[in-house]
Amino acid sequence: MKSLKMNLGTCRRSGFTLIELLVVIAIIALLISILLPALGKAKKSAQMAVSLANLSQIGKAGFSYQTDNKGFLPITLTYKRGTAPSSKSGPLIGYCTWSFGGKNNDGIWRQTSRNKGFDVEAVDRPMNKWMYPDIVCEAPDAPEDMPADYPSRKTLQMPVFKDPSDKVTHQFSWPNPTFGRSAYEDVGNSYQWNAKWYEQIDSGGGVNEIMFNKGTKRFPVADAFSPARFVWVHDEYADITVYEASDDARVLNGYGDVNKSLLCYMDGHAKYLPIIPGRKEESYRNGNYTFVFDDLRIPK
Repeated sequence: MKSLKMNLGTCRRSGFTLIELLVVIAIIALLISILLPALGKAKKSAQMAVSLANLSQIGKAGFSYQTDNKGFLPITLTYKRGTAPSSKSGPLIGYCTWSFGGKNNDGIWRQTSRNKGFDVEAVDRPMNKWMYPDIVCEAPDAPEDMPADYPSRKTLQMPVFKDPSDKVTHQFSWPNPTFGRSAYEDVGNSYQWNAKWYEQIDSGGGVNEIMFNKGTKRFPVADAFSPARFVWVHDEYADITVYEASDDARVLNGYGDVNKSLLCYMDGHAKYLPIIPGRKEESYRNGNYTFVFDDLRIPK
């Protein structure tokens, strides 16, 4: 009997019961469900801080550019080679809203005939000298175009022009998404200059140099509008949202938010704000922002 008691006393249970394992799994699942949204929110906040800092730097550089260029911003037309007319620039192509700064386009822009005119080399983008004065942008001498496989298309990087939430470009086949590369990878810039003011004076017969220059001359006249409310740079989603014809349009951006965009104002500050769809007057001009000049007609 003594030996039997000893054997019973030293017997130990090993492992967990099924119920205990299920309890542990439930606790882990609960912790994950609590932590994941918080981690996602923290990641979004960190990305947002980076992008707002980028736009703040762009805004300050824009102010410096204005100081050195009689009040004009780096909002330009696009020529066969360059963003200013010269003996080497070639004919006028039109305009592309990423031309103010950033790295070189993806090589596919040189391979696709309809987009060749908007393959703006980094060396020809006017703000780069203010943002990255120590970087040498390598490119063939104008009027020669940059080949699709030119090394600096891949090696040159300008991270201040990259929004961390930029995952899909809409520039290559505007306004449709082109999956597989971001706007930064596509055209060298996650941000675009505001072109809605030009639509106010656009006759619809192609880009008019005289009318375009008339519009850009409004920017030096800062007392004609509010620099703290006039947006000159924004992300892709401002355009996409504004141009949606339906008042009920819901445009999901890279941060997972609906109808919101990153905006940089003429006075240099940056914000993340709702954009009003529907092509209405308040879509272009309201208490939070204006994309147009008050004394010109609203785009239709």
